[in-house]
Amino acid sequence: MFKYLILLVLLFSSLFILGQEKKIRIIKANSLVFDKEIKDAQQLIGNVVFEHDSAFMYCDTALLFLNDNSFEAFGNVKIVQGDSMQVTSDSLVYTGKEKLAKLKGNVDFNDRKLNLVTNQLNYDLNTKIGTYTNGATITSTENNNVLVSKIGSYHGNSKTLFFKDSVKLTNPKYVIESDTLIYNTVSEVTFFHGATTITNDSNFIYCEHGWYDTQKEQTAFWKNAYFETKEQTLSGDSIFYDRALGIGEAFGNVLIKDTTNKIDIKGDYAFYNEILDSSLVTECALLTQYFENDTLFLTADTLIIKQDTLTHKNAFSCYHNVLLYKKDLQARCDSLVYSEIDSMMYLMNAPIIWSDSSQMTGKEINISAHDGIVQRLFINKKAAIISEADSLNNYNQIQGKTIEGIFNNNNEIETIFVNGNGEVIYFMGEENKPITDLSHTECEKMKITLNENQIKNIKYYNKPKATMNPLVEVSEAKKKLSYFNWQNSVRPHSKEDLIR
Repeated sequence: MFKYLILLVLLFSSLFILGQEKKIRIIKANSLVFDKEIKDAQQLIGNVVFEHDSAFMYCDTALLFLNDNSFEAFGNVKIVQGDSMQVTSDSLVYTGKEKLAKLKGNVDFNDRKLNLVTNQLNYDLNTKIGTYTNGATITSTENNNVLVSKIGSYHGNSKTLFFKDSVKLTNPKYVIESDTLIYNTVSEVTFFHGATTITNDSNFIYCEHGWYDTQKEQTAFWKNAYFETKEQTLSGDSIFYDRALGIGEAFGNVLIKDTTNKIDIKGDYAFYNEILDSSLVTECALLTQYFENDTLFLTADTLIIKQDTLTHKNAFSCYHNVLLYKKDLQARCDSLVYSEIDSMMYLMNAPIIWSDSSQMTGKEINISAHDGIVQRLFINKKAAIISEADSLNNYNQIQGKTIEGIFNNNNEIETIFVNGNGEVIYFMGEENKPITDLSHTECEKMKITLNENQIKNIKYYNKPKATMNPLVEVSEAKKKLSYFNWQNSVRPHSKEDLIR
């Protein structure tokens, strides 16, 4: 019976010891002094070493409070926990119950992947969380990232750092500045909140939320986000950018601004290739180009912009459902290509151009323009120019295999050259009176001079055939040439027509 009582006492004693708070142990000290003026404390002097729960603490002098299981350390303070963490400082207050170390003065914290320098640090040896509130500099030992902030914390278990207030991360390739930043030293992924900028030699990024993978050099950002190069600015509801590949994507309310060439492009999706210096915009794509006295608007299902590296001039490729509006010129086609280098515009697949009261159609139309002013126009295959002669569905018409038009400074056609199977229908009558006659001329080649969009003179080459008939004797079929295709109902009359 007595034997069982002894075993029971030993069992309860063991449980009591296990439940007790682990005491700070003195491993080493040159001398131990009891000072009556320092109550409840032992003073240790010279090469002092403590151990608490497998963590070792070093200092020159210390005050050990046995009742509180705590100590204060001074001079050459050092804490070593395992083989991965070491911190040094001028002084330390350590409480064994909470396993909390309060370090002050020249604090230098080292983990395997980072070094943290501050003037004051609270470090929880149990959770391995260190916090500071009066500024710190953190340096990555692997990739030379240097981060500074006023407030921050380091979570040793998750290898994650939290920073707030005047945060700045400096890398040899870029600089991130933010209000709030979270950084994982293992994945090297940074999350940022609040006004944030990412800057390097070739571009600038702004956002208020996002993340950046420093290993892959990939980033995603949103909320008032924009991406800026020397020539262009890209903004959208959200933006993804791969710095290594030089590729960016933007989603929702996309805007590309080319300040050099005074061009804005809007859409709901954009893809940007920094290496090729090209952009693709789709979904409600709208291009706006600003000239001194006018503005050009263009919409298409897809816009592709390629910039020439030498001249910094753009080349535009527009595909499907292309609409163009300018006060003095409108157009519609399936595909359009325009180069700022030679100021040439190519309209393909059923193109239509409207200028003042004239409509021009053909298989392909090429336009030469400078600073928004059309200089020459070339219509290839089934070329036709039509204009209303009156309000009774009578139309003056010119057609041929090809037509070349020369424009004046008011963007009005003043000279037309027709080559191959040329035909002209012209309605005639006394001025300010109803039309009475119809003139129909056929000729291989002709030159037509206009004034205020009215035919002034026609010069025919190679045996023209001409007829003049009273209008009352002309059938409706004879009033229209074979290429006649009046499309005024689809003519855009404003920027809003393009958006609709």
